[in-house]
Amino acid sequence: MNSPLDPKALRQVFGQFCTGVTVVCATDAQGRRYGITVNSFSSLSLDPPLALFALIRDSETLKVIKAAGAFSINILADSQQDISNRLAKKGGPEKMDGVVTRPGVTGAPIVEGSIGHMDCTLHNSYDGGDHVILVGQIKQAAVGEPLPPLLYFRSGYRTVVD
Repeated sequence: MNSPLDPKALRQVFGQFCTGVTVVCATDAQGRRYGITVNSFSSLSLDPPLALFALIRDSETLKVIKAAGAFSINILADSQQDISNRLAKKGGPEKMDGVVTRPGVTGAPIVEGSIGHMDCTLHNSYDGGDHVILVGQIKQAAVGEPLPPLLYFRSGYRTVVD
């Protein structure tokens, strides 16, 4: 059944909710790094430790995550807008060129300079319309630099003003 709502109007309503910006990264069987910008991230459970996010069905990174069974969720600092922009574009592993990472405990790339990260194994996935909802079991997590977060609101980046 198709929604009677105008997608442009609905996108505008969704845009009224301020989100942090994360990038989700994974490594394929050949060791190539993939990444994608995600603002649909949410904590889910402390026991067991779970987090979730959603990816569009045709995402190249989604295929890599499902095959690898592991990924990282990296919370970006306001100084990392360039990484968000780079990974928001369609493409393959070339998007990660110039993004400094180190391997996490699962082997997934952890973005250096992020204000926090979670290294996860794929716990489950669920149908989410034109997206797939992915739930990760957090195997390792750490707080990074004490910098302001990168925020997204009304179709643009924002910063925290105290």
